[in-house]
Amino acid sequence: MPPLLASRGVRRAASTLATVLLLVLAGGCGTGSAADTPAPTPQPVGQILWTGNAETGDMSQFKDTPYNVVKGLTPQVVQEPVRGGRYAIRLGITGPSTPADGVCCGSRDEIVPEFPDAVAGDDLYVAVSTYLAPGFPVEAHWQTIVQFKQDVDGSAPVSVNVENGSYRLEGGYGAPSGSHPFTIPMGTAVTGQWVDWVLHVKFSPDPAVGFVEVWRNGALVVPRYAPVAGTLYAAPPGQVTSEIKFGYFRDPTIVPPGTIYIDDARIGTSLDIVRH
Repeated sequence: MPPLLASRGVRRAASTLATVLLLVLAGGCGTGSAADTPAPTPQPVGQILWTGNAETGDMSQFKDTPYNVVKGLTPQVVQEPVRGGRYAIRLGITGPSTPADGVCCGSRDEIVPEFPDAVAGDDLYVAVSTYLAPGFPVEAHWQTIVQFKQDVDGSAPVSVNVENGSYRLEGGYGAPSGSHPFTIPMGTAVTGQWVDWVLHVKFSPDPAVGFVEVWRNGALVVPRYAPVAGTLYAAPPGQVTSEIKFGYFRDPTIVPPGTIYIDDARIGTSLDIVRH
Protein backbone atom coordinates (compact mmCIF):
# COMPACT_ATOMS: atom_id res chain seq x y z
CA MET A 1 0.00 0.00 0.00
CA PRO A 2 1.34 3.45 -0.84
CA PRO A 3 2.47 5.39 2.24
CA LEU A 4 -0.24 8.05 1.78
CA LEU A 5 -3.10 5.54 1.69
CA ALA A 6 -1.62 3.69 4.67
CA SER A 7 -1.51 6.83 6.75
CA ARG A 8 -5.12 7.68 5.78
CA GLY A 9 -6.21 4.18 6.86
CA VAL A 10 -4.53 4.56 10.24
CA ARG A 11 -6.13 7.96 10.80
CA ARG A 12 -9.58 6.62 9.80
CA ALA A 13 -9.28 3.71 12.24
CA ALA A 14 -8.13 6.00 15.05
CA SER A 15 -11.03 8.36 14.37
CA THR A 16 -13.55 5.50 14.44
CA LEU A 17 -12.12 4.20 17.74
CA ALA A 18 -12.32 7.66 19.29
CA THR A 19 -15.96 8.01 18.24
CA VAL A 20 -16.85 4.67 19.79
CA LEU A 21 -15.13 5.61 23.05
CA LEU A 22 -16.98 8.92 23.18
CA LEU A 23 -20.32 7.18 22.66
CA VAL A 24 -19.57 4.66 25.41
CA LEU A 25 -18.54 7.40 27.83
CA ALA A 26 -21.58 9.47 26.96
CA GLY A 27 -23.89 6.53 27.56
CA GLY A 28 -22.31 5.72 30.93
CA CYS A 29 -21.98 9.23 32.30
CA GLY A 30 -24.52 11.42 30.56
CA THR A 31 -27.59 12.60 32.44
CA GLY A 32 -30.79 10.75 31.70
CA SER A 33 -28.96 7.62 30.55
CA ALA A 34 -30.30 4.10 31.06
CA ALA A 35 -27.52 3.48 33.58
CA ASP A 36 -28.73 6.41 35.70
CA THR A 37 -32.40 5.36 35.68
CA PRO A 38 -33.25 3.50 38.92
CA ALA A 39 -34.68 0.04 38.49
CA PRO A 40 -38.43 -0.10 39.16
CA THR A 41 -39.43 -1.42 42.58
CA PRO A 42 -40.78 -4.96 42.21
CA GLN A 43 -44.48 -5.05 43.04
CA PRO A 44 -45.98 -7.92 45.06
CA VAL A 45 -47.67 -10.48 42.85
CA GLY A 46 -51.14 -11.59 43.87
CA GLN A 47 -54.36 -10.10 45.17
CA ILE A 48 -55.60 -8.96 48.58
CA LEU A 49 -59.04 -10.48 49.11
CA TRP A 50 -59.82 -9.08 52.58
CA THR A 51 -58.26 -6.71 55.10
CA GLY A 52 -58.86 -6.65 58.87
CA ASN A 53 -56.75 -3.88 60.37
CA ALA A 54 -59.48 -2.09 62.40
CA GLU A 55 -58.57 1.19 60.68
CA THR A 56 -62.31 1.71 60.21
CA GLY A 57 -62.36 2.37 63.98
CA ASP A 58 -65.00 -0.31 64.48
CA MET A 59 -65.64 -4.04 63.95
CA SER A 60 -67.18 -3.66 60.48
CA GLN A 61 -64.41 -5.74 58.85
CA PHE A 62 -65.64 -8.74 60.84
CA LYS A 63 -68.92 -10.66 61.01
CA ASP A 64 -71.35 -10.16 63.85
CA THR A 65 -70.90 -13.42 65.79
CA PRO A 66 -71.94 -12.90 69.43
CA TYR A 67 -71.99 -16.68 69.95
CA ASN A 68 -68.17 -16.56 69.68
CA VAL A 69 -67.97 -14.69 73.01
CA VAL A 70 -68.43 -17.08 75.93
CA LYS A 71 -66.85 -16.06 79.26
CA GLY A 72 -64.94 -13.51 77.21
CA LEU A 73 -64.59 -9.76 76.86
CA THR A 74 -66.61 -7.95 74.22
CA PRO A 75 -64.23 -7.46 71.24
CA GLN A 76 -63.02 -3.88 71.43
CA VAL A 77 -61.11 -1.56 69.09
CA VAL A 78 -58.18 0.01 70.96
CA GLN A 79 -55.34 2.42 70.22
CA GLU A 80 -52.61 0.66 72.18
CA PRO A 81 -50.80 -1.59 71.50
CA VAL A 82 -50.98 -1.55 67.69
CA ARG A 83 -48.95 -3.36 65.06
CA GLY A 84 -49.53 -0.67 62.47
CA GLY A 85 -51.84 2.25 61.83
CA ARG A 86 -54.04 3.64 64.59
CA TYR A 87 -56.03 0.70 65.91
CA ALA A 88 -55.97 -2.95 66.98
CA ILE A 89 -58.59 -5.29 68.46
CA ARG A 90 -58.57 -6.52 72.06
CA LEU A 91 -59.95 -9.93 73.00
CA GLY A 92 -59.74 -11.79 76.28
CA ILE A 93 -61.10 -14.41 78.66
CA THR A 94 -61.74 -13.51 82.26
CA GLY A 95 -61.37 -16.87 84.02
CA PRO A 96 -62.52 -20.48 84.19
CA SER A 97 -66.00 -21.41 82.98
CA THR A 98 -68.64 -24.07 83.53
CA PRO A 99 -71.60 -25.41 81.56
CA ALA A 100 -73.70 -22.81 83.40
CA ASP A 101 -71.81 -20.16 81.41
CA GLY A 102 -73.01 -21.72 78.17
CA VAL A 103 -69.71 -23.45 77.53
CA CYS A 104 -69.75 -26.89 75.92
CA CYS A 105 -66.12 -27.35 75.02
CA GLY A 106 -64.12 -24.25 75.89
CA SER A 107 -64.20 -20.57 76.75
CA ARG A 108 -63.95 -18.33 73.70
CA ASP A 109 -63.56 -14.78 72.48
CA GLU A 110 -63.10 -14.96 68.71
CA ILE A 111 -63.77 -12.86 65.63
CA VAL A 112 -64.51 -13.98 62.07
CA PRO A 113 -63.50 -12.05 58.92
CA GLU A 114 -66.26 -10.68 56.70
CA PHE A 115 -65.17 -13.21 54.10
CA PRO A 116 -66.73 -16.34 52.61
CA ASP A 117 -65.99 -19.67 54.26
CA ALA A 118 -63.25 -21.63 52.52
CA VAL A 119 -64.21 -24.70 50.50
CA ALA A 120 -62.27 -27.58 48.97
CA GLY A 121 -59.90 -26.29 46.32
CA ASP A 122 -59.37 -22.85 47.84
CA ASP A 123 -55.73 -21.80 48.15
CA LEU A 124 -55.35 -18.92 50.60
CA TYR A 125 -52.61 -17.00 52.41
CA VAL A 126 -53.85 -15.74 55.78
CA ALA A 127 -51.78 -13.15 57.66
CA VAL A 128 -52.37 -11.82 61.16
CA SER A 129 -50.33 -10.15 63.89
CA THR A 130 -50.93 -11.30 67.47
CA TYR A 131 -49.85 -9.79 70.79
CA LEU A 132 -50.15 -11.78 74.00
CA ALA A 133 -50.51 -9.29 76.82
CA PRO A 134 -48.23 -9.62 79.86
CA GLY A 135 -49.77 -12.15 82.21
CA PHE A 136 -51.15 -14.30 79.39
CA PRO A 137 -51.00 -17.92 80.70
CA VAL A 138 -48.56 -19.23 78.09
CA GLU A 139 -47.71 -22.30 80.19
CA ALA A 140 -51.31 -23.53 80.37
CA HIS A 141 -52.74 -26.39 78.33
CA TRP A 142 -54.47 -25.92 74.99
CA GLN A 143 -55.24 -22.37 73.89
CA THR A 144 -56.06 -21.50 70.28
CA ILE A 145 -55.33 -18.09 68.72
CA VAL A 146 -56.04 -18.85 65.04
CA GLN A 147 -58.18 -21.67 63.71
CA PHE A 148 -59.68 -22.89 60.46
CA LYS A 149 -62.89 -24.24 61.97
CA GLN A 150 -64.95 -26.64 59.93
CA ASP A 151 -68.74 -26.80 60.08
CA VAL A 152 -68.69 -30.00 62.16
CA ASP A 153 -68.53 -30.64 65.89
CA GLY A 154 -65.06 -31.03 67.35
CA SER A 155 -61.69 -29.39 67.04
CA ALA A 156 -60.44 -27.68 63.90
CA PRO A 157 -58.46 -29.45 61.16
CA VAL A 158 -55.74 -26.76 61.50
CA SER A 159 -55.03 -24.26 64.29
CA VAL A 160 -52.29 -22.15 65.87
CA ASN A 161 -52.10 -22.89 69.59
CA VAL A 162 -50.30 -21.60 72.67
CA GLU A 163 -49.50 -24.56 74.88
CA ASN A 164 -46.91 -25.41 77.53
CA GLY A 165 -44.84 -22.33 76.74
CA SER A 166 -44.68 -22.68 72.97
CA TYR A 167 -46.56 -21.89 69.78
CA ARG A 168 -47.77 -25.02 68.00
CA LEU A 169 -49.49 -25.90 64.77
CA GLU A 170 -52.08 -28.52 65.66
CA GLY A 171 -55.10 -30.31 64.27
CA GLY A 172 -56.59 -33.63 63.26
CA TYR A 173 -58.22 -34.41 66.60
CA GLY A 174 -61.77 -33.94 65.38
CA ALA A 175 -61.68 -35.93 62.15
CA PRO A 176 -65.07 -37.73 61.82
CA SER A 177 -63.35 -40.83 60.42
CA GLY A 178 -61.13 -41.06 63.51
CA SER A 179 -58.61 -38.89 65.29
CA HIS A 180 -55.38 -38.16 63.40
CA PRO A 181 -53.69 -35.57 65.65
CA PHE A 182 -50.53 -33.69 64.78
CA THR A 183 -48.46 -31.17 66.75
CA ILE A 184 -45.63 -29.12 65.22
CA PRO A 185 -43.65 -26.76 67.52
CA MET A 186 -43.19 -23.21 66.20
CA GLY A 187 -41.01 -21.61 68.85
CA THR A 188 -41.34 -20.10 72.30
CA ALA A 189 -44.58 -18.28 73.09
CA VAL A 190 -43.79 -14.70 74.07
CA THR A 191 -45.78 -11.96 75.79
CA GLY A 192 -45.50 -8.21 75.38
CA GLN A 193 -44.48 -8.22 71.71
CA TRP A 194 -46.10 -8.56 68.31
CA VAL A 195 -45.72 -11.74 66.31
CA ASP A 196 -46.46 -11.71 62.56
CA TRP A 197 -48.00 -14.91 61.19
CA VAL A 198 -48.68 -16.06 57.65
CA LEU A 199 -50.48 -19.36 57.09
CA HIS A 200 -50.74 -20.80 53.59
CA VAL A 201 -53.55 -23.35 53.40
CA LYS A 202 -54.64 -25.43 50.44
CA PHE A 203 -58.07 -26.67 51.53
CA SER A 204 -58.91 -30.29 50.81
CA PRO A 205 -59.99 -33.45 52.65
CA ASP A 206 -57.48 -35.31 50.50
CA PRO A 207 -54.00 -35.39 52.14
CA ALA A 208 -52.49 -35.72 48.68
CA VAL A 209 -53.91 -32.28 47.85
CA GLY A 210 -54.37 -30.30 51.07
CA PHE A 211 -51.41 -28.83 52.94
CA VAL A 212 -50.38 -26.02 55.25
CA GLU A 213 -47.18 -24.00 55.69
CA VAL A 214 -46.44 -21.28 58.25
CA TRP A 215 -44.16 -18.26 58.55
CA ARG A 216 -43.46 -16.57 61.88
CA ASN A 217 -41.92 -13.09 61.71
CA GLY A 218 -40.93 -13.77 58.12
CA ALA A 219 -39.17 -17.08 58.83
CA LEU A 220 -40.59 -20.36 57.55
CA VAL A 221 -41.33 -22.41 60.68
CA VAL A 222 -43.52 -25.12 59.14
CA PRO A 223 -42.51 -26.26 55.67
CA ARG A 224 -45.32 -27.67 53.54
CA TYR A 225 -47.14 -30.22 55.69
CA ALA A 226 -50.05 -32.45 54.63
CA PRO A 227 -52.21 -33.57 57.60
CA VAL A 228 -53.39 -37.18 57.40
CA ALA A 229 -57.01 -36.05 57.83
CA GLY A 230 -56.60 -33.22 55.33
CA THR A 231 -57.01 -29.50 55.89
CA LEU A 232 -60.78 -30.05 55.63
CA TYR A 233 -62.35 -33.12 57.16
CA ALA A 234 -64.25 -35.46 54.86
CA ALA A 235 -67.88 -34.71 55.75
CA PRO A 236 -71.38 -34.59 54.25
CA PRO A 237 -72.10 -31.88 51.65
CA GLY A 238 -72.65 -28.51 53.28
CA GLN A 239 -70.22 -29.31 56.08
CA VAL A 240 -67.07 -29.21 53.98
CA THR A 241 -66.49 -25.52 54.64
CA SER A 242 -63.95 -23.80 56.85
CA GLU A 243 -64.46 -20.60 58.84
CA ILE A 244 -61.35 -18.56 59.61
CA LYS A 245 -61.29 -17.41 63.24
CA PHE A 246 -58.88 -15.11 65.11
CA GLY A 247 -58.81 -14.55 68.85
CA TYR A 248 -58.84 -16.72 71.92
CA PHE A 249 -60.34 -20.17 72.53
CA ARG A 250 -59.15 -22.27 75.46
CA ASP A 251 -59.65 -25.09 77.94
CA PRO A 252 -62.49 -23.91 80.27
CA THR A 253 -60.56 -25.04 83.36
CA ILE A 254 -57.74 -22.51 82.89
CA VAL A 255 -57.92 -20.07 85.81
CA PRO A 256 -55.76 -16.99 85.01
CA PRO A 257 -57.34 -14.38 82.74
CA GLY A 258 -55.71 -13.81 79.37
CA THR A 259 -55.76 -10.97 76.84
CA ILE A 260 -54.71 -11.02 73.20
CA TYR A 261 -54.58 -8.22 70.62
CA ILE A 262 -55.17 -8.78 66.90
CA ASP A 263 -54.03 -6.42 64.15
CA ASP A 264 -53.00 -6.19 60.51
CA ALA A 265 -54.93 -9.25 59.37
CA ARG A 266 -55.39 -9.98 55.68
CA ILE A 267 -56.29 -12.75 53.28
CA GLY A 268 -54.77 -12.99 49.82
CA THR A 269 -53.52 -15.17 47.02
CA SER A 270 -49.74 -15.01 47.54
CA LEU A 271 -47.13 -14.74 50.27
CA ASP A 272 -45.70 -11.49 48.91
CA ILE A 273 -49.07 -9.75 48.86
CA VAL A 274 -50.00 -10.54 52.48
CA ARG A 275 -46.65 -10.53 54.29
CA HIS A 276 -46.12 -7.78 56.87
